[in-house]
Amino acid sequence: MENTSEIFCAGVSEKQYILGGDGRSDKALLHLGRYLALDRSSGSDVKLDVQRPHAVLIGGKRGYGKSYTMAVLIEELLMLPDEAKKNLSSVVIDTMGIFWTFSRENVVQADFLSDWDLEASGFNADIYVPAGSEDEYRKRNIDVKPMSIPLSQIDAYQWCELFGLDSVSSTGVLIVRVIEALREKSSDFSFEELLDAIMEDERSDIVSRSAAENYFRTAMSWGIFAGNGMDISDMVAEGSLSVIDVSTIKNDAVRSAVVSFLAKDIYHRRLEARRAHERMLMGEEVAAKGIPMVWMFIDEAHQFVPAKGNTLSSDVLLNEWLRQGRQPGLSLVLATQRPSSLHRDVLSQSDIVICHRLTSQDDILALESVRPTYMSENFGDSIKKMGTERGIALVVDDNTESTHVIRIRPRMSWHGGDEQLLHSP
Repeated sequence: MENTSEIFCAGVSEKQYILGGDGRSDKALLHLGRYLALDRSSGSDVKLDVQRPHAVLIGGKRGYGKSYTMAVLIEELLMLPDEAKKNLSSVVIDTMGIFWTFSRENVVQADFLSDWDLEASGFNADIYVPAGSEDEYRKRNIDVKPMSIPLSQIDAYQWCELFGLDSVSSTGVLIVRVIEALREKSSDFSFEELLDAIMEDERSDIVSRSAAENYFRTAMSWGIFAGNGMDISDMVAEGSLSVIDVSTIKNDAVRSAVVSFLAKDIYHRRLEARRAHERMLMGEEVAAKGIPMVWMFIDEAHQFVPAKGNTLSSDVLLNEWLRQGRQPGLSLVLATQRPSSLHRDVLSQSDIVICHRLTSQDDILALESVRPTYMSENFGDSIKKMGTERGIALVVDDNTESTHVIRIRPRMSWHGGDEQLLHSP
């Protein structure tokens, strides 16, 4: 590449726009698309610098490219040079069951890809599904891995929330007492041990014990919780992509429990890895460097960090990832078709906003409420100028304090999120 001092200046060059950084490095750039000129022709490439962590919000009405854009970011992370890729891992929370297609080539857009000097290509991805449901996926020729959460990772009050119980009800009190006693004795316990402890509790009546037993037998059927559970080390291996398919989980609270467990575990492991990295910089010998920096992608994010109320995953996503994630090297990408239904902190704390077409006044006003001073016009007017073409997005970059309208590049892997047509093959 040419001398960067000749190419880059304040994040912009003659050949490309560099968002998310100072534009002085080309070691970790994601190709988002191309600048859209006023005559709607495509101009310079637009790239995102991921040397440092980011909080990214992707918004837009249904069918205008949110999940598609999210997948483009993931593909670009997987295509980084080995020197950068080995320090990153991507985790996708798939609420719609559409991201298993990463391994398949996007042959239907081969001509479109060639216009961008790209080729259809599949990517290695590990698809995780609730334990016990693997056969259903394999019947559809989808290779999957089982996923389960250790019982001990869910505290008593979270169990009550999962079951829709008041923790001070007779059954709730029993669950709190039994769960906390088991967690104090051991970091691992099975459903059998839990059920035995419930039925042996002498301080509760038979009705409460029977109710608690039924709740936990129902939890067993979900296939999400187990005595030992999984170790997430493989899920966040260097340069890997893991898709967590929660689409078969119908209970929103259980979905949030899955996200909460993963987000907390990754956060604490990254804190350890960051401390190990600091000791290495000081010249100390470190036995293990820990897990790589992690990018977590969450589709339908309003389910997990809603504007009103809390979920089991709200606190960890807002506090540990969104507000404090930069230091331990955590990036969060949240996609939603309803920005007005997202927690306000997501809107205000995101340093990159990628906005596809929106028509709901509430959603536009939600973005307008956090509009930065460097935007020359409001969100509503900017969105109108984008038109109705799919794949066009307004990008607001708080790092370079700039806004751009771009055309997102085509996916190289198959897109599983397209609407099915009545007369489709």
